[in-house]
Amino acid sequence: MKGARPMNDKLKTVQDDLAFLRTMAEGGGERGGMGVAGGALYGAAGLLYGIQTLIYFAQERRVVSLGGLGNLVLAWLPTVVFLILMTIVIIIDRKRPQVGVANRAVNAAFAGTGIANLALVLIFAAAAVRHKDFHYWLFHPAVVFVLQGAVWYVIFMLRKRLWMALVATGWLVSGVALGMLIERADLYLLVASVGLFAFMAAPGFYMMRQAQRAAA
Repeated sequence: MKGARPMNDKLKTVQDDLAFLRTMAEGGGERGGMGVAGGALYGAAGLLYGIQTLIYFAQERRVVSLGGLGNLVLAWLPTVVFLILMTIVIIIDRKRPQVGVANRAVNAAFAGTGIANLALVLIFAAAAVRHKDFHYWLFHPAVVFVLQGAVWYVIFMLRKRLWMALVATGWLVSGVALGMLIERADLYLLVASVGLFAFMAAPGFYMMRQAQRAAA
């Protein structure tokens, strides 16, 4: 019996080590992987562009009228604010080491999608200008929504959280709906607005809260 205790102690030590390694691989207690700053940035983007499309929807339904200057400000202000926030997040994240394979995979997936989005801007904008048809540009948000759905599917496979699968499904369904509604500007803008609030702003701020709790 005397030899059993050291063996049990060694077994417990190995189990503790494995638990520690698993925690490191999964990124601590974070349930998204983007961290506080990344989650806040993602949520802020959904909020900014959701408000933008909602105002455009209200204007399309003639609830409000912004005029030329108002439309110009609304077109650029969310992007300017987002770029400022993104710069702040980049500076913060440089000082914060990324822990865990899953966290790095999540961040890499979002970064890759961001790069793809920039390329898509050039593709669809060039097509719209060349053919003098704004409908070409309207396909760009639809494709972006679908790409977001693909990223969230990857996150779901890494994290195995049901709500992440629902977010992925929401992005994909919204993207397909946008592609079908390019002739209906009001419904197009409404779907975009709901999608940005529900599948970008809400998950982003939720992941921010989860990361804050994990760090506490």
